[in-house]
Parts: sequence; structure tokens; C-alpha cells
Amino acid sequence: MPHYNYGMKNERRQPNMRDRTHKQTMRGDYLSDKQYVVVAIALLMTHILLELFYLWLGCIPMALINIASILIYVVSIIVIVSNKVLVSIWIMVFEVYLHVVCCCIFLGIMCGYQLWLFGTLSCVFLPFFLPGLNGFQKKQIGIFSVVIIGTFMILTTLGRQNLLPTNYNASPEVANVLYYVNAFLSFSGIMFYAAAYNSRMSEKNMELQMAAEHDFLTGIYNRQRMQKILDAEILRAQELDENHLMVAIADIDFFKKINDTYGHVTGDEALKELTKVFSRYFDEGLLYGRWGGEEFLLIAPENVTYAEFGSMLEDIRKQVEDNEFMSGNEMIRFTISIGAAEYKKGMTSEQLMNTADDKLYIAKETGRNKVVY
Repeated sequence: MPHYNYGMKNERRQPNMRDRTHKQTMRGDYLSDKQYVVVAIALLMTHILLELFYLWLGCIPMALINIASILIYVVSIIVIVSNKVLVSIWIMVFEVYLHVVCCCIFLGIMCGYQLWLFGTLSCVFLPFFLPGLNGFQKKQIGIFSVVIIGTFMILTTLGRQNLLPTNYNASPEVANVLYYVNAFLSFSGIMFYAAAYNSRMSEKNMELQMAAEHDFLTGIYNRQRMQKILDAEILRAQELDENHLMVAIADIDFFKKINDTYGHVTGDEALKELTKVFSRYFDEGLLYGRWGGEEFLLIAPENVTYAEFGSMLEDIRKQVEDNEFMSGNEMIRFTISIGAAEYKKGMTSEQLMNTADDKLYIAKETGRNKVVY
């Protein structure tokens, strides 16, 4: 049995797959690894084009610096593929920052390279609001954001005062074209990261909503979601003065015996099999969800009578009785008992559910594998 000495803080603990997965999940980024590879490749191609431009302009210092930039992006792609995305992000951010500073020093601010700092700022600062970042990481982001803003102001001021050691001035026509190109690329980058951020947040919100409203095992609505639906149906029935709301509670017979005899995996499979039967009635308007344990709440379709709902429940019971599934080497069959209730004026959701539960109790006490409504 392994022994863990939690008191030895200075001893470096060996990383494991769980740790790595947890760090990936909580690293607070908003692009996928493939998207970061695309970004790195796009910046690599941009710097290859810049290399040709620097050579054409005769700016040898920037041509040499740009070779280093090209190599940095090659390394960044390798780092991303090696699953060290966060390291690659900071490498690319610092490269853009330093490259912009060098461009402004050697080519001046008339070419508009300083505008790339806006895109860099958006890339750095947007993750500040993502969950999963600790205080130290947020401090890093805050400091570097201030540095970027300060750098932009310093470069702009020095450039306007002709205090930058600019020795490779592009012609006014070329500088003007470059300014608009850099402005377009910079603000396009901001739009891209903002869109990626919003898309990622929408996906996360959908995932959280799905997790909050769906049962993890069966994939159907959980008790919380079904309670909201039931409350809304009760409110509508009260407002419209209608009595067309009907519910039922279905319960697997001898579910504990299934778990004890065949194991919890088989019990889980039984729950999934029952869900499959319910799903056959989804197109008819039946709403269903896991109420807890082996109990399921069913809400009748809108345009059926109480007698028709009872017939539907009887069909469901019969299908479950006739159904069988393989678990391991065993062929498993089970039955369900169902208790149904019809909404009466003035009822609360709790009273309606208690009525259905009382009917379920009768079904259980009188032999099981039956519908009482």
C-alpha cells in the first residue's frame, strides 16, 4: 500500500495523469489546443511574409530578429503538440510584445506596429475573468496588462517626439499602407479573441446547464429540472383554470434485489433500459425525468384524457415487463409499478405528487407490476 507523507512540503511529488488532467481543465483558457495551433501557424506565416518585407526594405536588424521569431513559433507549435499549451501561450505573447517594440524602434511608429499591442492586450487580459485562475495568475495578467499599456504610451510619445533611434524609414506611401494593414490585423485579432471568448463561455454555460438539469447516469432530466417543469405546469393550470395536468411516479420493483444479486452496474443498466422505454413516448408529448434512485416522474402529454394517460402508462408497464437485456452473462428482466394522479383545482405540486405517491404505494402493496390511477 503506498504511503503519502503530506508533511514533507519540500519533497517534490511526482505528477500523475489525474493531476495533469485537472490542471488542463482549470487552466482558464478559452481556445482549444487545435485553435492554438492554428493561431501559432497563422503567426508563423505572418512572420515569414514579414521576413520578405524586412529584406526588401533593407532592415537587416529586423530581418535577423524576425528569424528568431519564426523559430519561436516553430517551437510554440511543438510545445502545444507536447501538451504544454500555457507555456506556448506566454511564449507567443512575449514574442509579439518584443517584436512590436523592436519594430517601433527600427521602423518608427508611422507603420502602425504599435497597434498590435491592442491585440496583445486583449489576448492577455480576457482570461482574467475566466474561472480557475488563482490569485498569482491574475496578478501576472494584471502586471503584464499594465506593462503593455505603458509600453504603447511610451512608444507613441517617443515616436511623436522623434526620440526613437529609427534608421530604416519606409516611404510615406509604404508606411501608410502598413499602418492600415497593421490596424486591420490588430483589431481583427481583438474580434477573433472576443468571439472565441464568447463562444467558449456560451459552451461552458450550456455544459453547466446540462449538468445542472440532467441526470448523469441516464441523460434525462433530473429532479431539479422536473420540479421546475411541474411548478410551471401547476401555475399554468391555475391561471387557465384547467384540470388537464396529470403526473405519474414509476418505480422499479425489487430494485435493491437487482443490485444485491447482480451488482450496481446491472442496476444502472436497468435504469437506462427503463429510460429507453420512456423515450419511445417522447414524440407523443410525454415528459419524464429521474426523480431519485429508482423512481421516475412522468408528466402526461397535453392533449390526452386521464383514461388515455392510464392506457399509456399500462403500455409502458407492459413494454418494461416484456423487455430484457444482457448484463455480463445474465439475461435480466424486471418490472415496474406506477402510481398516477390528476391535478385538481387548488392543488400544489407537493399535494399532486403525494397523491401519485399514494397510488404508487397501493400498486406496491397489491402485488407490484401494475398501474394504479
